[in-house]
Order: sequence, then C-alpha cells, then structure tokens
Amino acid sequence: MSKKMNYNVPDGYFENLQKRLSAIPAQVEKPSRMQKFTPYLALAACFAIAVMIGNFVLRRSTVPVASEDEIIEYLIASDITLAQIEDYLITNQ
Repeated sequence: MSKKMNYNVPDGYFENLQKRLSAIPAQVEKPSRMQKFTPYLALAACFAIAVMIGNFVLRRSTVPVASEDEIIEYLIASDITLAQIEDYLITNQ
C-alpha cells in the first residue's frame, strides 16, 4: 500500500484564508436569562416528577396496619377461643 496522499489542498488556499476569515462577521449573542436557567428548570422538573412517582408507588404498596383494639374486636366477633389462639401461636412459631 502506498503512502501517497490522495487529497490535495487547492492552490492559494492558505494565502487567502486570513482574508476570508476576517470577512466573516463576528456574531456573539448573549444568552437570555431563560436560556441560562432552562437546564436548571429541567433538572428541578425531573426531580419533582421522580418524587411524585416515588410517593405514588410507596403509598400504593403500604399495607394498612390494624390497631390492637381492632384486632381484639375482630377476635371477639369471630368466636375464636383463647385455646385456639394459643394453639395457633404455638404451632406457627
């Protein structure tokens, strides 16, 4: 394989380069306040959405806990004897 360059620079390219570059107007535009703060607003919106989704998931996955009084009322209403409760607790330890 030969090491010959297949590409050529046009004649006079570098001699006229400075003149062509100086002919291009410098357009420096200051960003507006909204353009400066847009990334920060987007980041805050992402965090807010993540918190809302996490809150929704956690609220849906929690199991309500019955109070001690509710448990006692349930056991009284279901006609379960203390002996049956003791037997259940002993066998399921």
